Amino acid sequence: MLTASIGLALADSQPHRTEDVLKDAELAMYHAKRIGGDRIEVFKPAMRARKTDRLTLEADLRRALEREEITILYQPIMRLEDRAVAGFEAVARWDHPKMGRMSPSDFISTAEEIGLIVELGLFMLERTARQLSVWQRAARTREPLFASVNISSRQLLRHDLIHDLRTVLARSGLARGTLKLELTESLVMENPEHAAQMLHRIRELGAGLALDDFGSGHSSLAYLQRFPFDTIKIDQSFVRPTSKGKRPIILRSIIALAHDLGMQVVAEGAETDSDAVELYQLGCEYAQGFVSGEPMSADAARDLLAGKRLAVAR
Repeated sequence: MLTASIGLALADSQPHRTEDVLKDAELAMYHAKRIGGDRIEVFKPAMRARKTDRLTLEADLRRALEREEITILYQPIMRLEDRAVAGFEAVARWDHPKMGRMSPSDFISTAEEIGLIVELGLFMLERTARQLSVWQRAARTREPLFASVNISSRQLLRHDLIHDLRTVLARSGLARGTLKLELTESLVMENPEHAAQMLHRIRELGAGLALDDFGSGHSSLAYLQRFPFDTIKIDQSFVRPTSKGKRPIILRSIIALAHDLGMQVVAEGAETDSDAVELYQLGCEYAQGFVSGEPMSADAARDLLAGKRLAVAR
């Protein structure tokens, strides 16, 4: 599905240079892209100030990678059968010297626009694989722990991803399939032919693949059969209770579909013990959310693993 982000600059009675009008329209276009895309935005003078802020953010982000101000936190994923920690999702946090701790939503779009997302993505892969290797050697769990890392469209489009991933897996010595790459529906549907080829090569290398936010996009079920995902992560909008009481029906259908395709299921946004019980009864293998714990440092994750079982929120 093709989308478009359009910026408009309206001419008034004052004389304007053509290049200035084009620059204003370009600012409006980038603003349209940053707030979700597939929309039309009209230029406003405040966008110039935001551009200055963005340039400052770009410079700060480049220095942050050099100075290792980007840290990785790990959100636990709970195995519903025994309430044990089964794995983690790695999430980036930026400890900005002036603005404090920033979440991915504050800087990932900027990293993508200026091309730093590839360097940031490789950093996330290398550090997460290294940490997971430590946990796998130390933990005596029923199944090898896994960890997932989000992949951007720029990373997936680059054939260097295969080389980078091969190097990371060779150095870490991880159990096959335990380093998982997470991709969204919208990402793989941008270029399904290329995505299918890349994903098959990734699986051949020994990495796992998780389809993130399942149900939030517009992907075709016919295409879904072609992608070699081993895990589906159900979007939290399907997991959280609704007043109409249709949640069990939808969840049961998604879980059954995943199992028919040979995939395991992680339910995102699970908050309470009753959520965990219901998801397990519906056949879901894993839960991620408040019920499993907030993102935490590697040291805190080590302590959690030492306790083996999660304290479930009521």
